[in-house]
Amino acid sequence: MNKAQWLFCQYTAGAGGRAVCCCLQTANKVASWWGQRPSVESLVKLHTNDINHVRKEPDSDYKLSWLARSYGIDRGNGLTVDEVDSLLQKDDEIKKIINNNEMLLIAWNKTTMPAWFDGELIQIINDEGSLSWLVNRRKKLFYVETSEGIIEVRYDSRYHPKPERNDRCVSSLPLDELVSKQLIAENIRPNSIAHQIQLSWLLNQQWNILFDCLENAIGDTVDRAWCEQYLKAWHKKTVSY
Repeated sequence: MNKAQWLFCQYTAGAGGRAVCCCLQTANKVASWWGQRPSVESLVKLHTNDINHVRKEPDSDYKLSWLARSYGIDRGNGLTVDEVDSLLQKDDEIKKIINNNEMLLIAWNKTTMPAWFDGELIQIINDEGSLSWLVNRRKKLFYVETSEGIIEVRYDSRYHPKPERNDRCVSSLPLDELVSKQLIAENIRPNSIAHQIQLSWLLNQQWNILFDCLENAIGDTVDRAWCEQYLKAWHKKTVSY
């Protein structure tokens, strides 16, 4: 039985991880999230600068219901390797990916890795030059100011109705304090096994050094022409607007 080849992209929510994941799928070694690669225009439409982001952002066709990828939810973290292998073999789509020797790409917002993880890890590091942008972006994506307090849309069923979310998640903290506190808690620390991207590379459009890092991680080439076109459009929408 073939073993799953894992490729995790670990990043603080809001830090461009889904854009990086979209580029990774242009490599032959990485299982695509889509049956057919979408156009740049349709893909960029999924990236928003408001609270709809959490519902619209690009995501994989293959679902791992036993695994939570979001910060603060630990479902699936403590499974054994054998338990994970057994779960994967129950999913025909996943089995096909494994048998094709393609990498399973997971967007990962948690600050720690699962106990069973054995694969390639790409991290987006929030370097000093990127923090101001990330703070402002997260304010737009994850919080709504109301008379009752700050609604945290990622964990409030009025905005993100999933079973593991709280029914209501409202904070009494001032917005700036809440954003700062949560960014500190969710900040990704460099892991010695990881291939690391500085978030400022994305913000400063340093595409070639970014692509070099991705290709070193997966041992394959990405479609640099398509990725650059897509990332320029993503940058225009999320950074330069």
